[in-house]
Amino acid sequence: MNAITTKIKWIMDNTGIDEMLLEAGRAFLGTSIAVALGLGIPLLDISGGDFRTVVSAGLAACLQIIVRALNPEDAKFGVGKAKVARAEEASTSHITGSAIDTDGDGIADELAGSLAGEVVPDDADEEETK
Repeated sequence: MNAITTKIKWIMDNTGIDEMLLEAGRAFLGTSIAVALGLGIPLLDISGGDFRTVVSAGLAACLQIIVRALNPEDAKFGVGKAKVARAEEASTSHITGSAIDTDGDGIADELAGSLAGEVVPDDADEEETK
């Protein structure tokens, strides 16, 4: 029993399956309730035919999440990538070039210089002049 628990914990820690299941559950529940209310189906008194309609809509909402999870290149769930690699990619994806704000005015210094009409040298140009 302990070996099974250890393997499940490893899967949860190293894959995106747990996030995929949570996202699919949210999509299923939200879509099912929306369809039931939209069709005027009473939530506490669902008959057989109504139940099939609501469950079918919920399953259809989960399909796109399952497809994303099966795509190894997907940044959120991708089956082939470990969580650590996806988290690292996500944290570095917003960093672009040398756009750094050193004076704290909320505008990158390179952009601020170009807006003021100043020529801001690249780091390579500075090294060549030294």
